[in-house]
Amino acid sequence: MDIKLNDKENSRKELEATLTYEELSPYFDKAIEKYRKKVSIPGFRKGKAPLNMIRKLYGEGIEYSAIEDIAGEVFFKYITDNKLDVISKGAITDIDYKPKEKLDFKVEFDVMPDVKIDKYKGLKLKKQTNKIDDSLVDDEINYHKFKGATHELDGVASDDDYMITIDLQNLDESGNILIGQSQKDLKVYLGNPEIYPEFKEGMKGIKEGETRIIDSKNAEGEPKKVQISCTKVEKIIYPEMNTEFFKSVTGKDDIKTEEEFRSEIKNELQKIYDGISERQLKSDVVNEMIKENDVPAPERYIEVILDSMVEDYKSRYKGKKIPADFIETEFRNEKRVDAILQAKWFLIRDKIIEMEKIEADEESYIKIAEEFSGRFNIPADKLVEAYKGNEDIKMRILNDKVLDIIINNAELEEILELRTKEDSGKG
Repeated sequence: MDIKLNDKENSRKELEATLTYEELSPYFDKAIEKYRKKVSIPGFRKGKAPLNMIRKLYGEGIEYSAIEDIAGEVFFKYITDNKLDVISKGAITDIDYKPKEKLDFKVEFDVMPDVKIDKYKGLKLKKQTNKIDDSLVDDEINYHKFKGATHELDGVASDDDYMITIDLQNLDESGNILIGQSQKDLKVYLGNPEIYPEFKEGMKGIKEGETRIIDSKNAEGEPKKVQISCTKVEKIIYPEMNTEFFKSVTGKDDIKTEEEFRSEIKNELQKIYDGISERQLKSDVVNEMIKENDVPAPERYIEVILDSMVEDYKSRYKGKKIPADFIETEFRNEKRVDAILQAKWFLIRDKIIEMEKIEADEESYIKIAEEFSGRFNIPADKLVEAYKGNEDIKMRILNDKVLDIIINNAELEEILELRTKEDSGKG
């Protein structure tokens, strides 16, 4: 048997094989035996006809029908014996059988590439550290006070701590009503900093039942008039800063003073922004590693990741209809670059796991179980046992360990960022 392995583009391989008729004979004998078991020949019980008779009557046809199976069997034995890390099914690209002489065939397939990591220590990275400004703490507390507020009917909006309900009607320059350009029962919080200045001024001190006309501009910047009719005025009554309010926000019983409450809010904000910075750093690590290490991504590997992305998208609509405008081919095209980057990172990560002999240890499983215990209301020790059999959890642990090794061996430049009210996005 003559077999050779040819390199194709990227990590694609081609198995090229030639088998003599003598080498084919054992395969043909098995095929004839298999065929005998299902054929009926007059004078013999089913499956009991002599092999020579089967060979004489059907031998040539059996041989032709068996050659693809033979090629597949030879291919499978070769990749098994040589421990090739195959990531795609073999595809027969050429097959030529000359009866009583030989069989030539070619099979193309993808293997995991031989990844070489040129650089994963000493990367130059920037890490953002965060300082929480008091204005952000104030904004967060005001947000929770607003959420917990009650509304009390009043006759006039005497300051910004009011919610008014209005009917709005657009007018032309002459003050005539524009048909189809009206809205009813709009609720407006007068303390909202996003309100246009002319509306802010125009609604100042408005009374229930009062109608006003405000001069404004449309999207093109042209003058327009807007008529507002106030149908309800409500005073916003904020909750008292007491232990009941502190617990409703934090879920904790031991916060007794406003100072302790502010400290708790500040600590939570610190965790949030530190978490954002940590995720950004890890994202930067992945991008830098891909840039520093030229790793080819096998096409089949990319397709597997795209398959996973498609399934993940569809799972969001489990029990519901997938949006009518979802076209899988377009989705795959849009996500292809992301899939290529993921493939490259996974190959780099797995190579570092191999090089550093990284394992998912008991401590790592306990840590991640404690992280999710409260969320699922399941004791951490129960989660540990479940997680040990979960491949996704294992890969998450290994992935984090790889990132930690890279970060711990990097040249980190820390950049201090002052986090203020403007960062909250709550307005």
